[in-house]
Amino acid sequence: MAILTLLIHEVLITWAHLLAASIWVGGTLFIGMVVAPVLRSLGDVERFNLTVKMGKRFNKVALPTIVVLLATGVYKASTVPGFLLDTMYGTILFVKVGVVISMLVTWFVHAKISNVNMDVNDSVNLMRVRKRAILLGNVLAAESLTVLLLAAMLDSF
Repeated sequence: MAILTLLIHEVLITWAHLLAASIWVGGTLFIGMVVAPVLRSLGDVERFNLTVKMGKRFNKVALPTIVVLLATGVYKASTVPGFLLDTMYGTILFVKVGVVISMLVTWFVHAKISNVNMDVNDSVNLMRVRKRAILLGNVLAAESLTVLLLAAMLDSF
């Protein structure tokens, strides 16, 4: 019975981690691949206002998701500390952690840029902020896909 309880516990931790990763990566890719092209058909002011609203809403979902990802990821890594040292699994995990840290920094900067209060009639500044936000969004999508690839590599062990 204790083994079954442990297995259920591990399955639930992995499920929570995968669910949170799906929300984070899926949301990031959905915004980049579906929402962004649709927004291009709108005027600058309307696009900016809608983007800010969606970004703020996604951040409300993303923050708890990140907390779940970090908590479950740290838990999963801490259950096998001996396995992390001097193994390919440990090396890949440390690379994944590095990309995750980079992703969190990118997300934080992206959120700060996207949530700046600005005059929507200042088209020069609006375009500058928009270009930076697009660049950071693309970096974030690439980092998310990299984390998924590294997770798949870890799963192969």
